[in-house]
Amino acid sequence: MLDIQNLNVVYGTGRLRVDAVKNVSFHVEPGAAYGLVGESGSGKSTVLRAICGLAPISDGRVLVDGQAVTTPRGKAFYRTVQMVFQDPYASLHPRHTVDRTLSEPLAIHGEKDAEARILQALREVGLGPSFRFRYPHQLSGGQRQRIAIARALILRPKVLLLDEPTSALDASVQAEILNLLDDLRRRLGLTYILVSHDLAVVAHLCERLLVMRNGEAVEETLAESLRSGAASNGYTQALIQASQGFTRVASQPAQALAG
Repeated sequence: MLDIQNLNVVYGTGRLRVDAVKNVSFHVEPGAAYGLVGESGSGKSTVLRAICGLAPISDGRVLVDGQAVTTPRGKAFYRTVQMVFQDPYASLHPRHTVDRTLSEPLAIHGEKDAEARILQALREVGLGPSFRFRYPHQLSGGQRQRIAIARALILRPKVLLLDEPTSALDASVQAEILNLLDDLRRRLGLTYILVSHDLAVVAHLCERLLVMRNGEAVEETLAESLRSGAASNGYTQALIQASQGFTRVASQPAQALAG
């Protein structure tokens, strides 16, 4: 469904040149969930932005469903690929109701039966019709992200690009959104690319993942390797150890010194 071939993204020139993504390649099968992980600044979000046309592709190719994407992207591309952004507080227009937010993509693409489509989209993300005429400031963070997901799904795309969709949410709400995304993928046959620095989130939602560092692909591995700690690359092992956080065993030397 999605084939990234030798992708390069460069900002600036000369002394100001920044190679944000360097020769990254990966392939995602239809209906799969694929993760991009790495520390901040590793280039993972830039890959998503390059796919959907928000970052310049300096070299390489992006193919969606076997077709090379063009610059600028056409309407057909956005019918196939949609993106859910990280911050649900910034990705919704503060002066637009939920109804206007959801009706806008339908109007742009000349879709009919807008009212029925909007109500269906709200039901799919677990929200009732009472949310239709609310403003973003009247919604919780989790409800805003559900609206953002509904907006992405309303054109019935095949691919969703998820840029840390739960990182701005509380832990309990994160679990709800992740379970919703997992359920939607299975019910609607969607293909996901999930960007996250949280290895537990990627291991929960994805089957395969690419580890990135300084704009480069370090290792492609399975989510099971994250759960079992069996990754082969030293940097990936370091990420796994860092994600485990505080443990009582690790704290014992400090306690002994304090004693």
